[in-house]
Amino acid sequence: MQRTQQKVIKRFTEQGSATLVALGGVAVGVIAVLLVWLVVLTMNKNEPAPDSSAPARDAAAPAPASAPSVAAPSVAAPTATVTMVPRPSASAARPGDVRGLAGGLFCRDLKARGYSYVAAIDYWRVQGQPNQMDADRNGIPCETVYSRADVGQYWRGREVRTVASVPVGLLCRDLVSMGASYGDSVTYWWYSGMPSRMDADGNGIPCETVYPAVVVNAFWRQ
Repeated sequence: MQRTQQKVIKRFTEQGSATLVALGGVAVGVIAVLLVWLVVLTMNKNEPAPDSSAPARDAAAPAPASAPSVAAPSVAAPTATVTMVPRPSASAARPGDVRGLAGGLFCRDLKARGYSYVAAIDYWRVQGQPNQMDADRNGIPCETVYSRADVGQYWRGREVRTVASVPVGLLCRDLVSMGASYGDSVTYWWYSGMPSRMDADGNGIPCETVYPAVVVNAFWRQ
């Protein structure tokens, strides 16, 4: 009787151990499944969600070939060209104002600086009518430096001391007979408006056939 009880107890003990082992295996399997599921869930959270707006690429369609890269031609930046413009001097800005000029200038100096014949007359008078600007002393300065047209236009009808009392309408031979110098005859020609009767060939040199050529050339080369 006692031996039978021991066998029964042993059998229940072995069955309980087997049951515990089985339950332990199931528990381990469940835990392993839970761990795998947690890992997969964590990875899905870290991956970015696919863009639903972008069209799905056809797996069968070949990938588009990338266009060859072409280097853009290098274009040098345009360089700014700066032109230095000299600042105009007071004489260039006001070519008729000669009051600030130094004394002792010649007619050629005034013309070289861009002064008009009228400005040269003003300078001549401001400086006291110096002889260096009127070599023939006929009262008309710079007549051989500036153009004859400018000189004649200025003195036409103006009173000149050497011809103020001389009658109008005279010819070159009339002036020679009166003892007028060639410079006086030129002054008279200007004063009378450069009449053609005193310059038959119209070359701007009056009385050239009446006075000696040496005298005429010397006058215009002063």
